[in-house]
Amino acid sequence: MNPQKKRILTIKFLSILLLILMLTTQGHPNIYMDILGFLLIVATGLGRVWAASYIAGFKKGKVVQDGPYSIMRNPLYFFSFLGFAGIGLVFGSVVLAVLFVGVFLVTHLPIIRYEEGQLLELFGEEYAVYKAKTPRFFPKPALFHSPTMIDFYPKKFAKTLRESALLIASYGLIKFIVWLHENNILPNLVTLP
Repeated sequence: MNPQKKRILTIKFLSILLLILMLTTQGHPNIYMDILGFLLIVATGLGRVWAASYIAGFKKGKVVQDGPYSIMRNPLYFFSFLGFAGIGLVFGSVVLAVLFVGVFLVTHLPIIRYEEGQLLELFGEEYAVYKAKTPRFFPKPALFHSPTMIDFYPKKFAKTLRESALLIASYGLIKFIVWLHENNILPNLVTLP
């Protein structure tokens, strides 16, 4: 099975399990976790839009090395990582945030390695040089550079824009689930720290 399809199936399965967990457990929401979680979710949406503006339409056409790709090789995945953690924090549970991060690591790290192998095969020395100087995942801001103009493909970019808007909107859904727990409308089988 294609590694990308396998990752998507795994994400769907684990997401269903996490949703069941969210619907049957209660966290300990507090304003600080809520604000931090919300900021991480917004950073995820905005960061993914920023990264997509550079790579949309070029994923297999060239080695993108500008903007967010100048400070890390996988900005789309990095920003998704922030969103996974943010969702757990908004729910009010450090345990759930750690579980979401665990799901991210299980589902995304193998695909990152796979994609890097594909890019190395596709672009050879150009990608090898880029890989050697640019961190895989955590940004190194000192490396940032961006041209004054970039090519832009709105149709390819629109998908990421929709996904990012839905992600930011998920904050409201999570807050609704928390409210349902607080008002004993949803069962509280377990309370997570």
